[in-house]
Amino acid sequence: MFFLTAVLAAQPALAQWDLLKKGATMARAMTRDFTEEEEIAIGRIVAARVLSTYPRSGNEKLQRYVRLVGQTVAEYSDRPTLDWHFVVIETPMVNAFSCPGGYVFITTGALDQITSEAELAAVLGHEIAHATERHILREIKRANVITEGLNIAQSELGGGGMSDELARKVSDLAYDRLFNTGIGRKEELAADRVGVKFAADAGYRSSAYRSFLESLEALAAANSSSFSQLGSTHPRPADRLRAIQSRLADRGELLAERWARLTR
Repeated sequence: MFFLTAVLAAQPALAQWDLLKKGATMARAMTRDFTEEEEIAIGRIVAARVLSTYPRSGNEKLQRYVRLVGQTVAEYSDRPTLDWHFVVIETPMVNAFSCPGGYVFITTGALDQITSEAELAAVLGHEIAHATERHILREIKRANVITEGLNIAQSELGGGGMSDELARKVSDLAYDRLFNTGIGRKEELAADRVGVKFAADAGYRSSAYRSFLESLEALAAANSSSFSQLGSTHPRPADRLRAIQSRLADRGELLAERWARLTR
């Protein structure tokens, strides 16, 4: 503050005004939210990295099925007009990922643990909730607000939005949160709560999510290598089930037969 006062004292009145306006612009930029366009740009880069790590499943019938269920649940989310993308990736790892901007991935390993369409709807609802709640974007702001905020501010002062270089930096952080450090217990439990609501609103039986979490708990108890990635970035399945238990209802469609028929 002393330095800023000294600098201003040495400047003509017009120059002082320009400095103050520039400082206010930078302060706003450092705390502003990402625009939807920026969110989608970040998500597109992260999604490309996911597909460079894991191949897209060649089972087109399964891809269409997952896409239709995901889009149905997304219609009942808080962001139904977002351009949602649902993709099955080929790996025995049991996991699902939600990139910013509506890019959602689920592994064949996770699908192997699912026994009904309602379960799938709840799992995809969890990932949809991460996007509607903007969990990754909030994590980016918390973890990198000074450095990246300053870069955004400098870009805005130059008359532009988020630069390609900044998008890549932010995407690196998003990718790290998805695959390595996770985004926090509170956010994962919130995604469970919101996700089962989206699935229930779409007409699915939300209690089906219990079966999926119990299957994850069995994998955790067996110390299965297929659960290692999910286990390192999420709360224990038993804790998730306890937290969500009161919100699970037996009304709605289960569609276990359709699941069995369309995933053979």
